[in-house]
Amino acid sequence: MVNITLWLSYATCIDTRGNYEYTGEAFGEYGNTIGVTINSEPNTMPSIGSRPSLRHVLPLLFLLLAALPAGAIGILLSQHAWDREFRAVREQHLQLALNLSDTLTRYATNVSAHLQLLVSHLEENRSVTTLIPLLDRLHFQFAAVVHRQGRMEHLVTINRDHQAPFPKAFFDTLPQRPSVAPSSSSAPIHLVFSPVQHDANGNPILFLSYPLDPDRYAVGVLSTAFFIEQQQKIRFGEKGHAAIVDHLGRILAHPDPDWTREARDLSQLVPIQRLLAGETDVTQFFSPKVQADMITGFSPVLLTGWGVMVPQPMAELQAHVRQGRRTIWMVIAIALCCSTLLGLVVSRWLASPLRGIGEVAKQFANGMQTARVPSLGPFHPEETAQLASQFNAMADDVTQSWKAQRNSEERFRDFAQIAADWFWETDLQHIFTYIAPAPKHHSHWHFEAFLGQSWSDSMKHGTNDPVLKTLQTSMDQAEPFEDIVFVLEGPDEQPIHISVAGKPMYDRSGTLTGYRGVTRDITARLQAEAQLLQAQQAEERRQSQKMEAIGTLAGGIAHDFNNILSVILGFGELTLYEVAKDSVAWHNLQQVMTASRRAKELVRQILTFSRKDDQARQPLQLHAVLREAMKLLRASLPATIHIRQDISEQTGTILADPTQMQQVLMNLCLNAAYAMQHHGGLLEVCLDTVEIDAEPYVRLIVKDNGEGIDEEDLERIFEPFFTTKTASEGTGMGLAVVHGIVTSHGGTITVDSRPGQGAKFEVCLPRLDQIELSETEPPVPLPKGKEHILFVDDEAPLARLAERTLTRLGYTVVTTTSSLEALETFRKSPAAFDLVITDQTMPHMTGDTLARELRRIRADIPIVLCTGYSHVIDADEAAAQGINAFLHKPLLAQDLAKVIQQVCHPSAPVL
Repeated sequence: MVNITLWLSYATCIDTRGNYEYTGEAFGEYGNTIGVTINSEPNTMPSIGSRPSLRHVLPLLFLLLAALPAGAIGILLSQHAWDREFRAVREQHLQLALNLSDTLTRYATNVSAHLQLLVSHLEENRSVTTLIPLLDRLHFQFAAVVHRQGRMEHLVTINRDHQAPFPKAFFDTLPQRPSVAPSSSSAPIHLVFSPVQHDANGNPILFLSYPLDPDRYAVGVLSTAFFIEQQQKIRFGEKGHAAIVDHLGRILAHPDPDWTREARDLSQLVPIQRLLAGETDVTQFFSPKVQADMITGFSPVLLTGWGVMVPQPMAELQAHVRQGRRTIWMVIAIALCCSTLLGLVVSRWLASPLRGIGEVAKQFANGMQTARVPSLGPFHPEETAQLASQFNAMADDVTQSWKAQRNSEERFRDFAQIAADWFWETDLQHIFTYIAPAPKHHSHWHFEAFLGQSWSDSMKHGTNDPVLKTLQTSMDQAEPFEDIVFVLEGPDEQPIHISVAGKPMYDRSGTLTGYRGVTRDITARLQAEAQLLQAQQAEERRQSQKMEAIGTLAGGIAHDFNNILSVILGFGELTLYEVAKDSVAWHNLQQVMTASRRAKELVRQILTFSRKDDQARQPLQLHAVLREAMKLLRASLPATIHIRQDISEQTGTILADPTQMQQVLMNLCLNAAYAMQHHGGLLEVCLDTVEIDAEPYVRLIVKDNGEGIDEEDLERIFEPFFTTKTASEGTGMGLAVVHGIVTSHGGTITVDSRPGQGAKFEVCLPRLDQIELSETEPPVPLPKGKEHILFVDDEAPLARLAERTLTRLGYTVVTTTSSLEALETFRKSPAAFDLVITDQTMPHMTGDTLARELRRIRADIPIVLCTGYSHVIDADEAAAQGINAFLHKPLLAQDLAKVIQQVCHPSAPVL
């Protein structure tokens, strides 16, 4: 068996046993360059190993692609079936409960009317014979007129088959009944249904009674037969039924005769409690009778206090839905099977020709030079047909290479050592005597046309003159050269960059005969490098856009937070006026106000970060800022990192933005903490003074004993987007931001680090001498006034706050939370207001739009515009629109009072 290995650009020889050993370049009639090594050692194709087969992967892929949407559809359809069934059952149960409630209401009305008719006959001594059948159909057992003392005046036995005497239980309830009778014959009769009772035989009965006068009552005794009849009419499913209870929650009718007979108390059930409270609804509960979850509709019975419920086990509902779900999933399973079968068919269609090509390749590799892939039919994919055609072309080229010239062994062995793209030879006059065909990807080039020409004749002058001079010098001195780059003009007039390497060529006597070299097209490499640079620039733009988006988000957060702070600060100020100074409450409120002002500063920092607020620099004691930041930093770092502070309070003053100084410290400390995240360590923060070129500086030192920084990374750590962290751990902007802040403040930043020895950052900032920080001005009384003010803010708490604050200052205030309502209020009485204060960001109509509409109604109305944050308008834009004043939230009472005085009385001095 013969082993064949293919590669490019090597030389050929024949060993002493007559076996081919080709390690170079040979050329067939097609001018292709192919290398081959052939030996006669028996061998087989290299083992591919256990790789997944296309016949297995495609069916599985089809199954997965079908299973995901099919599963989702199955879940949605199953849930939809359950929801639809549940809604239908709720409506059915509620309707059954309402129908049964209406039936019992009509029954209660009938028995009441017939009892009154019977009693009127008895009182008038008329015959009641005609009424007996009617009362019997209404399930009356007795009707009577009784005295309060228990004496019976009239007694009518309705059901002659009922052998039990008149129930004495009714007389037990008489002492508790009030001695009340209708005040007149036209007054409504108050009929009362008793709780379920039992007669002498233990059968459940009901009393229906009403007073005739203070000492006499009309009484009817009802059996519960009607309730049982109505209850038995409602049956559905296996265990769906109806139940009727009295006003105490005791059973009047139930499928269980024992429960009906003993009048079982169900008042502990939630639906019973709700219907006795007068509710009509559908709910779920656990039935102790069935020992299962039930769904029931329930409703009270008007005029009586009774209630009805129609329960059914949830299991029956679920069983009904389960059949539909089985159908859905069966259809989905069939669809998945079809998808899998389709995958099997497609995989066999694709894999069969590939396996055929593989078999032919194996035969060719085993020495059968005539092995070729037969022509594929029209139903095979185009890619497979191209693969077969390319394999046959390759096999033809390899066969031609076996017949190549054998006298080029030494030449092509040298070429193999150079590992070039195409080869050339020149004589001592630098004339090309040999040029190899170009590689396949440069087949459009015809380098053979340079045969017989010199380097200077074949190259374009001008651009290549310095390179040609270098090449000529190397050849004249018989020195090897490499990586000399020329620029050629391609067939499409596009520049082609080539790299040339070569060495002197000698004959057997050691005489110099010329040069032998290799030429490589590096145009694609240079283009790839340019594309990489473009990609890096695009990534930098993307990061910039991301930071801009974060800034926009931060501005939105600041807007909402400013509204919250306005409420806290405003009501805090109002409360301070209500409590005694130096009391406990007063000191507590001072702490609240201090924390709120810090939060206000935090909002300003957020706006600074989002580039929506100017970064103001001020004389600053840096040690105070650092101590405040270190408190926050301690809570942010793990316990494995120890912090050592050496912050001097005698460092003087610098001109800086406190927010940016906090950002410098936080970024440096977080970078140090990241370097110590695996094993912990010591973080040192020092602040002192130093002189640089006889000038005083404040020096901040942040030092850690973490992993340190490699030397090649040390030169790039301040570059934007450069980071050694993963994409989820950092963006490479932290140290770049620090560097930008420090340099913008006229300072310097240096770093000293070695791998495994930690890192030390030193920040030096110019110190201001003889600068004293201004002391806090004593509080002054707030200016007051008597103007009429219209205040508009969509936040109701802010509107209430403004009303209370301005009223306290003597103003008459009208507040509204709607800009449209404010416009209508002003339209009705434009002369009633001396000033309008409005928020900017409001629904329906923004503050600047409201201002324009107000000015159309009354052109001279003063307007103050307030905002927590707006990217639409700022102070300059507000002034350009003619708005008198522009305020940032949160609003303090002192700021608001001053602005009102400035707007309403521009010529008067403001304290």
